[in-house]
Amino acid sequence: MDNEKIIGICEFYRNMLEGLYSIDPELHHVIEMTHKIPEFLKDGRKEKANRWLGFIQGVLCTKRIYTIEDLKNHNKPG
Repeated sequence: MDNEKIIGICEFYRNMLEGLYSIDPELHHVIEMTHKIPEFLKDGRKEKANRWLGFIQGVLCTKRIYTIEDLKNHNKPG
Protein backbone atom coordinates (compact mmCIF):
# COMPACT_ATOMS: atom_id res chain seq x y z
CA MET A 1 0.00 0.00 0.00
CA ASP A 2 1.41 3.42 -0.86
CA ASN A 3 1.59 6.32 1.59
CA GLU A 4 -1.33 8.20 0.03
CA LYS A 5 -3.59 5.18 0.45
CA ILE A 6 -2.56 4.76 4.11
CA ILE A 7 -3.21 8.44 4.81
CA GLY A 8 -6.59 8.21 3.05
CA ILE A 9 -7.61 5.22 5.17
CA CYS A 10 -6.53 7.05 8.34
CA GLU A 11 -8.62 10.09 7.40
CA PHE A 12 -11.60 7.84 6.63
CA TYR A 13 -11.31 6.07 9.99
CA ARG A 14 -10.71 9.33 11.89
CA ASN A 15 -13.85 10.94 10.46
CA MET A 16 -15.93 7.85 11.20
CA LEU A 17 -14.52 7.41 14.72
CA GLU A 18 -15.04 11.04 15.69
CA GLY A 19 -18.75 10.46 15.05
CA LEU A 20 -18.71 7.43 17.37
CA TYR A 21 -16.60 9.02 20.12
CA SER A 22 -19.62 10.21 22.12
CA ILE A 23 -20.94 6.63 22.17
CA ASP A 24 -17.60 4.98 22.97
CA PRO A 25 -14.99 7.29 24.57
CA GLU A 26 -12.46 4.41 24.55
CA LEU A 27 -11.99 5.21 20.85
CA HIS A 28 -10.05 8.35 21.79
CA HIS A 29 -6.72 6.52 21.67
CA VAL A 30 -7.50 5.05 18.27
CA ILE A 31 -8.42 8.50 16.94
CA GLU A 32 -5.08 9.81 18.21
CA MET A 33 -3.29 6.97 16.42
CA THR A 34 -4.84 8.05 13.10
CA HIS A 35 -3.20 11.45 13.61
CA LYS A 36 0.24 9.92 14.25
CA ILE A 37 0.41 7.59 11.25
CA PRO A 38 0.95 10.36 8.65
CA GLU A 39 3.79 11.68 10.83
CA PHE A 40 5.45 8.26 10.77
CA LEU A 41 5.17 8.19 6.98
CA LYS A 42 6.76 11.64 6.68
CA ASP A 43 9.64 10.38 8.83
CA GLY A 44 10.12 7.33 6.57
CA ARG A 45 8.76 4.93 9.19
CA LYS A 46 6.35 3.05 6.95
CA GLU A 47 6.64 -0.26 8.83
CA LYS A 48 5.53 1.42 12.05
CA ALA A 49 2.68 3.16 10.21
CA ASN A 50 1.52 -0.21 8.87
CA ARG A 51 1.68 -1.82 12.33
CA TRP A 52 -0.40 0.99 13.81
CA LEU A 53 -2.90 0.79 10.95
CA GLY A 54 -3.18 -2.97 11.56
CA PHE A 55 -3.81 -2.32 15.25
CA ILE A 56 -6.52 0.23 14.43
CA GLN A 57 -8.16 -2.23 12.07
CA GLY A 58 -8.01 -4.91 14.77
CA VAL A 59 -9.84 -2.61 17.18
CA LEU A 60 -12.45 -1.79 14.53
CA CYS A 61 -13.04 -5.49 13.94
CA THR A 62 -13.11 -6.36 17.66
CA LYS A 63 -15.65 -3.61 18.33
CA ARG A 64 -17.68 -4.93 15.38
CA ILE A 65 -17.55 -1.60 13.58
CA TYR A 66 -16.22 -3.32 10.44
CA THR A 67 -15.88 -6.95 9.38
CA ILE A 68 -12.61 -8.46 8.25
CA GLU A 69 -14.01 -8.40 4.71
CA ASP A 70 -14.74 -4.66 5.01
CA LEU A 71 -11.23 -3.99 6.25
CA LYS A 72 -9.71 -6.04 3.45
CA ASN A 73 -11.66 -3.92 0.96
CA HIS A 74 -10.44 -0.70 2.59
CA ASN A 75 -6.86 -1.82 1.88
CA LYS A 76 -7.43 -2.63 -1.79
CA PRO A 77 -5.81 -0.37 -4.38
CA GLY A 78 -7.97 2.16 -6.10
